[in-house]
Amino acid sequence: MSTPEGGRSLVVDEQLASRLARGFLRWQLTQPSWIVLMSLTAVIVALSVVLTLTGSEGAAWVGVALVVILSGAVIASWVAVRSSILRAYPIGSVATATLTDDALHATSALGTSEIRFTAFRRVDAAGDALLLKVGSRLGPVAVMPRALLSEPDIARLRAISSR
Repeated sequence: MSTPEGGRSLVVDEQLASRLARGFLRWQLTQPSWIVLMSLTAVIVALSVVLTLTGSEGAAWVGVALVVILSGAVIASWVAVRSSILRAYPIGSVATATLTDDALHATSALGTSEIRFTAFRRVDAAGDALLLKVGSRLGPVAVMPRALLSEPDIARLRAISSR
C-alpha cells in the first residue's frame, strides 16, 4: 500500500514478527563475531570427540555443553527480537515508511521515528527483514519490514550508508 506522502504502508499480519525475527537471526548468524564463535565451538566439539575416542571420559560433556549453550543463545536471541518486533508491530496495526531528501520516516505502534541518513552505518536485507545499523559500528540495529521500502529506496539507503 502507498501512503499519501509517497511512502509505503502495510497492515501487520500474524506471521510478520516471526518472519522478521527469522531474517534478523539469519543476518546475525552471518556476522563475523558469530562465525568465529560457531567455528570455535566446532573445533572444541571436534576436539572433545577425539578426546572421548582416545579414552578421556569427561571430554564429551564439554562439547555437548558448548552446543547447548550456543543453541540457547541463538534461541534466546530469536525470542528477544521477536518480542521486540511484536511490541513495535502488533497484529492488525499499520506500519509506514517514507524516504525524504535526508531522512527515513517510519511509523509503528511505538510511534514515529525520523532517522537522518547521516546516522546509517549499514543497511542489509535478510528475507522479509530490513536491518538498519545506526550510530556507531557497535550501535543498535533497527529491524523493519522490507516491504515498507521499494528496492530502489533500499539501494539508495545502502549507497548512503557506504559513504
